[in-house]
This record gives sequence, structure tokens and C-alpha cells, in this order.
Amino acid sequence: MGGRTREYCILFSFLTLLALSSAFQGKKQYKPCKRLVLYFHDIIYNGKNAANATSAIVAAPEGANLTILAGQFHFGNIAVFDDPITLDNNLHSKPVGRAQGLYVYDTKNTFTAWLGFAFVLNSTDHQGTINFLGADPILAKRRDISIVGGTGDFFMHRGVATIMTDAFEGEVYFRLRVHIKFYECW
Repeated sequence: MGGRTREYCILFSFLTLLALSSAFQGKKQYKPCKRLVLYFHDIIYNGKNAANATSAIVAAPEGANLTILAGQFHFGNIAVFDDPITLDNNLHSKPVGRAQGLYVYDTKNTFTAWLGFAFVLNSTDHQGTINFLGADPILAKRRDISIVGGTGDFFMHRGVATIMTDAFEGEVYFRLRVHIKFYECW
């Protein structure tokens, strides 16, 4: 084999290996720069529990009651909330902040809601807000919602929160487990 042919074979082999290595790398996998797991507890006002309610229906379909969620998948109900956030699933644990915002039941043929809220954290570990926005297909075991920004310790943070219904009692109480994964941390 001549010198030139050998050089071409080595160059061809190198380029083939380079092409194969990039083809098998696939999609880039991003790793979170910060993670948190928090729980928030929602107790909707039902006309009898004003002392411990943390949310209330503020709009409902015509003729509906503002203390009872509407039929047909609660379509048209809008609730605002100011719920305690805890580090564990115990409603009576010391809160590390508040979940404040609203949810809108927006589908007639299944349970789903649109969420817009903030976690306002005020603890020794975390100070600031985390802002969430997106659709919540309630019947799905796990669902993702966008983290669109934050303030304080979470200034300009963005990511994804995986939410899971951790518990519910009728239509008065539910608890969500929120696994927060930040992919942009400043």
C-alpha cells in the first residue's frame, strides 16, 4: 500500500469515527441546576369552612353556586388561592411559604384546569418567588407545568415542575406534590 493511500485510509477512518460518534450522541440531555420538592395544600371554601379555607370560587357558570363546584367537570369555575407550602405532606407542618394564584376549570369533557400561580417562599433556606403557568390535566398521574421566572433566590430561574396529586378529600381538600427542576439558574 502506497504512502498516499495509507494516509487516505487513516483520514477516511477518522472521519467515519467522527461521523458515527456524533450520530450516536443523540439529543443533548440537560441536567437541572437546582431541584426542590414542595407540597401545597388547598382547602376550598364550601360555605361552612371559612375558618380554615385557603381558596374560594370567584367565578362560576350562570346560575351556579359560589360555594359548590359546578357540575360537568367544574367547567367555568375560577378559584383563587393562598395555600400553605410545606416541605412534607403534612398540612400541619410549619409552612415555608404560600402558593398564591388561580386555577380555571376550562374543559367540558374531562377534569382539567389552567394554572397561574407563584410560590412565595420565606424561610431560612429560601427567599423569593417561583412563578408557574400552564395547563393541568388533573387526571394524569404526573403532569408538567412551566416555571417562567422568579425573584430573590430564584431570580430569572426557569424550568419545569412535575406536579402530582398527593391526596384529596372530596371536592374540599387536595394536596399537590411539586417536584421543581430549574434548568436556568442565575
